[in-house]
Amino acid sequence: MFGKPRKRSGKVRSRRRRVLLAVIGVGIAGVIALVLFVRGRQAPAPPSDFGAVLLELAAARGADPERVTADDPIRKVDGVFVRSWQIAVPNRSAMAALGDDIAVAAAAQGATVTSPSPVSGDTVRVRVDRGAEAFDVLVVVAKPVKMAAAAPTATPAPRVAPTATPRPRLAPGARGRLAILLDDAGQSVDFLAAASSLPPEVGVAVLPFLPHSAEIAEAMHASGHEVWLHLPMEPEGYPANDPGAGAVFVGMADDEIRSAVHAAINNVPHAVGVNNHMGSRATADLRVMTWVMQELKARGLAFIDSRTTRKTVAEDAARALGVPAGRRHVFLDNNRSGAAIRAQLDEAVERCRLDKAAIAIGHLDPVTVQTLAEELPGLAKRGADLVRPGALLR
Repeated sequence: MFGKPRKRSGKVRSRRRRVLLAVIGVGIAGVIALVLFVRGRQAPAPPSDFGAVLLELAAARGADPERVTADDPIRKVDGVFVRSWQIAVPNRSAMAALGDDIAVAAAAQGATVTSPSPVSGDTVRVRVDRGAEAFDVLVVVAKPVKMAAAAPTATPAPRVAPTATPRPRLAPGARGRLAILLDDAGQSVDFLAAASSLPPEVGVAVLPFLPHSAEIAEAMHASGHEVWLHLPMEPEGYPANDPGAGAVFVGMADDEIRSAVHAAINNVPHAVGVNNHMGSRATADLRVMTWVMQELKARGLAFIDSRTTRKTVAEDAARALGVPAGRRHVFLDNNRSGAAIRAQLDEAVERCRLDKAAIAIGHLDPVTVQTLAEELPGLAKRGADLVRPGALLR
């Protein structure tokens, strides 16, 4: 009835097979082209957190975050992605120390390090290679501020309105207010008596949850000094860089942040405010800093930004909520020698005379305490009026 089915010819089957293979081939080629296109659009350099480590080390040696630069775009040399850095530090001692710090930190991460080599008397270079990426770091001594020469005649020249906004001239007899805050108290009471004998204007910042945190806070308060909470906050490079007990971390929920700040405040009696210990990651996070400031506002406390990163938003968060705030202008003792501390104190004095006010931060360290005991009595003759840290906040 239906008849026999017709057989397909070999030519038809062969033609259809060729068409099918061609379609599959075009599809595979399209997928390969799409993958290559997407890869070409991706950033050329592999992710890395060693740049964050560099920023943390630089801040610890007194580098102004505004004087730390990294070149963009990243260069590719012989298959290695290279980024050039330049870090300006206050003096040669800090320059040499930072070069060694970078080498030690890089070696700890298993990187290949070209030891710090002098380029000139005021510059050293360190090369760090980490597989497919490298960091070429120049550490330089910052150029000192040049003082304006005195007018050669008795009659002062008429003042001319500047076309830009240059740094103010240091006029003869210029005076300013200088506040000093000493960090990292709480671990030892070995030189507490010497610290207590410093002028009462010198403040002390106490780390929470250490063996002698409360004892030192009580003693310094009894001797007339301002007590501050030196609040640990998450740095870049955690957990290799550990801020210590009671720290505020970016991954915390809002209520956890407030609870951590609340607990730390309760652990340091008589605290009038907070400044950050480490915190290069936390102070750059507006949500985190907003909740920190919420707790400070509720407790009636102030905030001083230690400025361990140029990306900090801590002051902005404080002012938005009406929390009295200020910032660190000079680090006193990244190099723990009397000569280096005196040089940094000179810079702080000059800064306060130029800008009318400055905050310097150091550490509750025997050399720092001894050097300040020797130098602070002569500050007034040099044009710096020593005041409590709380006096310079707004």
